[in-house]
Amino acid sequence: MPFDPDLLKRFPKEPGVYLMKNQKREVVYVGKAKHLKKRVKQYFAKGRDTRPMIPYLLNEIETIETIVVENEKEALLVENTLIKKHKPRYNATLKDDKTFISLMINHHHQWPRIQLIRYKGKPKLKGLYFGPYTSAFAARQTYELLTKLFPLRQCSDEELKRRTRPCLLYGIKRCIAPCVDLCSKGEYDSFVDGATQFLKGKDTEILDSLRKEMQKASDHLEFEKAGAFHNTILQIEHVTKTRQIVQKAGTKDSDSIGLFRQGDEVILMQLFVREGKLVGSEHYSFSHALEEDHELISSFLLQYYPQKRDLPQEILLPLSLKNSDTLAEILRDATKKKITLITPEKGNKKGLVRL
Repeated sequence: MPFDPDLLKRFPKEPGVYLMKNQKREVVYVGKAKHLKKRVKQYFAKGRDTRPMIPYLLNEIETIETIVVENEKEALLVENTLIKKHKPRYNATLKDDKTFISLMINHHHQWPRIQLIRYKGKPKLKGLYFGPYTSAFAARQTYELLTKLFPLRQCSDEELKRRTRPCLLYGIKRCIAPCVDLCSKGEYDSFVDGATQFLKGKDTEILDSLRKEMQKASDHLEFEKAGAFHNTILQIEHVTKTRQIVQKAGTKDSDSIGLFRQGDEVILMQLFVREGKLVGSEHYSFSHALEEDHELISSFLLQYYPQKRDLPQEILLPLSLKNSDTLAEILRDATKKKITLITPEKGNKKGLVRL
């Protein structure tokens, strides 16, 4: 039996969250409001809400439950928790079972290495993570490039302990053989730091550091070691020339979000800029998403960023959010980092969100 709008007379006027349920008592939509009665009433006002999915939702819901909260911040938190729990059909929900792939440097080890790591949810292994990447192919390409640029070990911890002589990678200058003490800890750490800075997009810092190490090795007549540094410098210089620079946007570390709708399909796009360079992108497709654009973006921010490790200084948005200050506060509490939410009105930053 469809929901009876007359029941709205008894709805609370306080801020809170509402859960719309079907005949099977399944939650099909979760929303929030400063004034619960006014917000829910809008769904039933003829001609008021023209979103294409509204008729389907109204035909499906049988009951609406409400949860009264103290303020807007609490409403956002409760709404986000309920969306993650129930995964309603008409909410844009990030799937928890999605498999991610990232590059990880286990920097806590005496001889760190770069690894490709697949995981669901939050990664379990300790280390410095870069990603997640949009595809396994992109991650593998980056990994192959790093192993060419920085001659770090690729063997497992067990193999590292067992070896009594260098492997083939040492012969082709793809590893400096820490397994048999053919390099110093300082030399090895220079390449670890170089790989880390490279993944962060800090090309200038890498090159300055490697040039100093090359000069130091040359001064000590360690010409083979100096040659290894020189080869790495040349390859990095070649790579940096081909990287796409977005410094004109005036931002070092930022994520840009764009939104595109067609019927009941919504595509959300992200661009990742680190150290002034475009380092990646991601997109999410949602079907039957009922939220308005500002609601969908708010929900996405709260679902996505609290579990992310590589956080930007700012997030560029395609439209203004009335609750941006509250969202920024929640993100700061969850990530322990200040992230500024910006809606650019003109210039190059505007171009980043116009996808």
